Amino acid sequence: MKTQPMLEQFIQRHQLDEDYLTHASDNFSPALESIVSHQKQAKQTFLVGINGCQGSGKSTLADYLGTRLSSEFDLNVAVLSLDDFYYSKQQRNELANQIHPLLRTRGVPGTHDMTLANATLEKLCTGATANDPVLLPRFNKFTDNPYPKSQWPIVDRPIDVIILEGWCLGVQPQLMKDLIYPINKLEAEKDRYGIWRSYVNQQLKQNYQGLYQRIDLWLMLKAPSFDSVQAWRLEQESKRQQRRISEDNTQQETFMTSTEVRAFTAYFQRITEQCLTTLPSHCDWVYELDNTRNIINTTQPALVKETASEIS
Repeated sequence: MKTQPMLEQFIQRHQLDEDYLTHASDNFSPALESIVSHQKQAKQTFLVGINGCQGSGKSTLADYLGTRLSSEFDLNVAVLSLDDFYYSKQQRNELANQIHPLLRTRGVPGTHDMTLANATLEKLCTGATANDPVLLPRFNKFTDNPYPKSQWPIVDRPIDVIILEGWCLGVQPQLMKDLIYPINKLEAEKDRYGIWRSYVNQQLKQNYQGLYQRIDLWLMLKAPSFDSVQAWRLEQESKRQQRRISEDNTQQETFMTSTEVRAFTAYFQRITEQCLTTLPSHCDWVYELDNTRNIINTTQPALVKETASEIS
């Protein structure tokens, strides 16, 4: 079959078992067909947003959808991660010096270059050509800096579908009263006066809403709770190490220990819990996961809401 080689490459890229394709087809084909149908109706670049906490499989899902849209439906697809727009170490150090030391660590809203994110999406939607190509930013998590622009993928033809995934994609800001009390040790000890979390919240209000409004269809991989995040993030780190070993890469790179992973995920707890509580009702497709990332339920909250509105 035409799609088999590309799907085999997909399996190899993500070090997956072959049965992933069976489960993915069962779970994601309806959403895939919806994307194709909407894109044909819109007759313009269609933007799909995928939310999922760290280690939930959102990057894998984005690549899977992109692979099938390209191979089976002959659509031109660009796959991006919100992670690709992280500020450099130097830029985050400047934020840390000016606003709060916790901004030195990438991850939360306020550590992304949203000007670059919006500009990249705008160029892709306007239409890339051989004479006016679009560079897709890429971030290197091993060096904690963006890759050099010379290594960014080049898009030189019009794009039919953009798939954008991100751990905090779609999350809404909290009320000020909800920011008063720290929710973990990190906030209690390192953000005693709430300066960091207030800044992050303000960034969500000011600089992320415009990007959210660009998204035509929302998918969410919903973790059972924040407790799953640390275990999944540890697994993710182990997988990255194995990949680097298999590639026999001699470049000096650092990996996080289990203690460092636990400390790192504390930065994400507040917004992850906000996502799990508030985001599902706004999504077109929600895939509820168990602790081993198996999909145990699929819902279409936005469709239910729309139907209820029509009845009333």
